[in-house]
Amino acid sequence: MPFADVSPPTPPASPPRQVQVSTLDLSLTAEQVPVAPGLKMGLVGLHARRPVTPNLSIGPSVFGAASGDRGGFFGWGLSAVYRWRQGDWSAEAGLFVGGGGGSPPWVGDGLMLRPSLLLSRDVGPLRLGLGVSQVNFPSGTVRATVPFSSLSWTGDTLFGPAGGGAGLATEGWSDRAWPTETGATVGQYNLRKGSARRDGTGNASPLRVGGVVFKRDLPGALIGDGAGLRPYWLLSTAGSITAVYAGYAEFLGGLGLRYALPSHPTLALRAEAAVGSGGGGTALDTAGGLLGKAGVGLSWQLGRQWGVTALAGLTESRGRFSAHEVRVELAWQGWDAVPGGARSPEPFSAALAWKPWTGSAGWAQYTATRRADGSDPGLGVVTLKLEREVGPHWRVTGQAGIASNGNAGGYATGQLGVGWLGPTLFDQRWRFGAEASLGAAGGGAVEVGNGMIAQVQGVARYAVTPGWALQVDAGWLRSRNGALSTPFVGLSSVASFSRLQAP
Repeated sequence: MPFADVSPPTPPASPPRQVQVSTLDLSLTAEQVPVAPGLKMGLVGLHARRPVTPNLSIGPSVFGAASGDRGGFFGWGLSAVYRWRQGDWSAEAGLFVGGGGGSPPWVGDGLMLRPSLLLSRDVGPLRLGLGVSQVNFPSGTVRATVPFSSLSWTGDTLFGPAGGGAGLATEGWSDRAWPTETGATVGQYNLRKGSARRDGTGNASPLRVGGVVFKRDLPGALIGDGAGLRPYWLLSTAGSITAVYAGYAEFLGGLGLRYALPSHPTLALRAEAAVGSGGGGTALDTAGGLLGKAGVGLSWQLGRQWGVTALAGLTESRGRFSAHEVRVELAWQGWDAVPGGARSPEPFSAALAWKPWTGSAGWAQYTATRRADGSDPGLGVVTLKLEREVGPHWRVTGQAGIASNGNAGGYATGQLGVGWLGPTLFDQRWRFGAEASLGAAGGGAVEVGNGMIAQVQGVARYAVTPGWALQVDAGWLRSRNGALSTPFVGLSSVASFSRLQAP
């Protein structure tokens, strides 16, 4: 069973000075956006923000269609919220800047702006709110001011210093540490109802996807004797790597149960269910975009930090898309620690240590991107990226991008890769390196073949402060069997932090 061979840490008297007890604000929003005469799209947003001042919070946001008839719309980028609080009441002014697209033509180049105002009230551990937003595609045909509802939760979590360091090792300070899994996934949908296209034409070729998944145990929720049956929540995203469905994407959240087999502690049974948004890919018919899936599977613990899971199940939409799904996940296992009086639900054999991560947001310009009409215009992409350092110089990377300019609204990409950064040079602020990644891309009439892409790039990173840097990238992107082959340059803002992990 995952984490079964680890024993309780000895908590420190107080957090090390450089460790931050940081607020994390999670919120879910829902609104109905008119996108064409007589047509509205149900838009759901998921937002995760951290404070940078007592009132201002910034973080990533993702939007997806859940009703209407244009399933496949997605948007993501950065959002900022300034919050005033008076007792149980709060007022918020927010702004989202990113890209959006999928199957609909009304997004233009893809640049998406969403200013908002919200009034909310605390209800127990949650905040319920009503507000007004303006969903705006400056180069498209949508600029709609609409009401929206919000459900938010605010809690505390721990972030360590840039570069990592010693973890929780002395007595007197208690903590909660919950197992997490961050995995790469590959899967296949075998269609159940013939063609899944909107017009019913074409064959029922399987849809193959690649993506990432994050899972975290639910706090305080053990079922049965001991920790044998463990619930968790999950977030997953994936994109097509099949030519006939290039451009398909999905984003889901759900719950799962893991049961460790008493006679074989490295094996565990799984059951999962999730709902979310999905669509696109040669007019793949998911109706309004709402997806639901359920599956069962088996996990095998490969070691202290790695595990593999195989699952099979059923995926349904309100449209023609209905499929049997099989997928495999290779997951890195860590810990999510929060301040508090409870101990970890499972013991571990050594003190947790801070392991370094970076998160970045930026923009990349691709010089020549072949389109369906044979033209080769440039393309601008908004990017979000995470890096997990696995040594002084090596790192594992995961990134997502979506078109913001270049007449390719709806083009999106997700990639996993490896990177290398050399030692600090000059005034101890510069580092140089390289990255290589594979992934899936599609949409926006960009010729990507079956959707599989490869990217290589050189990296120059300048540290403005110990926890913040600017990065310049230059490289090449190429699709596996399509006409896409282009150089690019990029600029991003990089934040460094660390998270707890069992050594």
